[in-house]
Amino acid sequence: MDEKRQQGAIRVQKPLEITYAAGCPPIEARIEDISETGFFLDNTNALQVGSELDFSIKLPVDSEFVTVRGKGRVIWMQPTVGAGVQFIELTGEDRDAIRFFVGSVFFGHAD
Repeated sequence: MDEKRQQGAIRVQKPLEITYAAGCPPIEARIEDISETGFFLDNTNALQVGSELDFSIKLPVDSEFVTVRGKGRVIWMQPTVGAGVQFIELTGEDRDAIRFFVGSVFFGHAD
């Protein structure tokens, strides 16, 4: 699993709410960890490696929530565990929000 992650990306463990769709109606699930390059989707619904999904993630920032939206690609899947998803399409603003969130958690500035 780890060998498919981009080298140097700081990954933080922080449960987050996500809504995603991969050729199906939207599904609500949870992310267990996130980095600037992707996230671990805690989901036992089988997703195909290589499939793309649209998502929205709620990031807690300063006692509020910022919602980021984008597209991701499943880069690994374990049916009883979850999926590794790599970001493939994010606006600059959403990428900055994720970068800020990851940094805040990593340096202990986020609840």
